[in-house]
Amino acid sequence: FSGASKGAAAETPDQSLFAPFSLGDVKQVDSAPDNKPPTQEDTIEGRYASVLFSSASAEGALYSIYEDITYLQALYKNSETFRNFTMNAGVGAKEMKLFNDALNSIGTFHPVTIKFLEVLAENKRLVFISGIADRYQKLYKELNREEKITIISAEALNSSEQAEVLAALQANPENQGKQFLLDFTIDPSIKGGLQMYTETEFMDMSLSTRMTTLRSEIAKLVE
Repeated sequence: FSGASKGAAAETPDQSLFAPFSLGDVKQVDSAPDNKPPTQEDTIEGRYASVLFSSASAEGALYSIYEDITYLQALYKNSETFRNFTMNAGVGAKEMKLFNDALNSIGTFHPVTIKFLEVLAENKRLVFISGIADRYQKLYKELNREEKITIISAEALNSSEQAEVLAALQANPENQGKQFLLDFTIDPSIKGGLQMYTETEFMDMSLSTRMTTLRSEIAKLVE
């Protein structure tokens, strides 16, 4: 790794990368039924994520790999040196051994993770590591029935209001058994009400949208 970046300007990586690493409140699951991912995605990132998921499940290491891949994604986003390393088509077995040794010097990484990185390098696919991490995290959350939802309000919601939003989501029969990871953000332009984003859906209950719809309906009446 260091050899691949020789001569490059020294960088100061985000120091949080060297702090004790935690995924927060994520339910631990170590394997899936028949070691199969819950869904399939026919992209380079999706196919590699599925292979990693099945391999991790077979080793009873889904959660451990989730930790590893999340860390590697953070490293990719915060370290220009690492990003350049992943884009270097000349990376071979020697460079990967140096890199994996460096990884193991800062923490304990599962052997499946180490082997997977070697396969990515051999196949010239290291550059897809961040996208693969996204897909793996999605598969893990689907298995866990976890869903991330972004809640947008015009003003900050207090703890009681946030609890009401969560209770309303949990009360929906279609959400039975799901775990929600809620991200509350503020956008004064919506004026009131809420907007809700998931990875696949958008629900707009904002006052600004209702006002826009009302104006449109009034305009039709006076045309």
